[in-house]
Amino acid sequence: MFEDQRPLRHAIVAVIESGDEILFIERAAMDTWPGYWSTVTGQLEPGEDQQSGCVREAFEEVGLRVKPVRKLWESMTRRAHFVLHWWQCELTGPRDVTPDPKEVANHKWIHRRDIPSIPLMFSDSRWFFREVYPGVRHA
Repeated sequence: MFEDQRPLRHAIVAVIESGDEILFIERAAMDTWPGYWSTVTGQLEPGEDQQSGCVREAFEEVGLRVKPVRKLWESMTRRAHFVLHWWQCELTGPRDVTPDPKEVANHKWIHRRDIPSIPLMFSDSRWFFREVYPGVRHA
């Protein structure tokens, strides 16, 4: 490893589904990318597996209880800061969102067909929902 390289960090992307809708959150003002819309995401804690990370982050960020169903994809962030593990998650409790205001400014359940209209979104998320998700959703 080169001196200026750090080990890759791992994070989850929880694609929380309710029928044909997916929960999207707008990142809060104190987040690293305020105003961007994404699904629930978060860095894995030391020793934490991906499924447990999905469950923890969904509960911490939006107060939802979820069950990770299966891994959909894996990617690396643009500047190689994180390896992202994309998981399809289903609700195991009510769909009532209770956002953590330190992390979430707003939230919406968005129908799959309306995802392209989200104005401010990471390019890898936009690509995932346009190119990857339609083929793996019910694979």
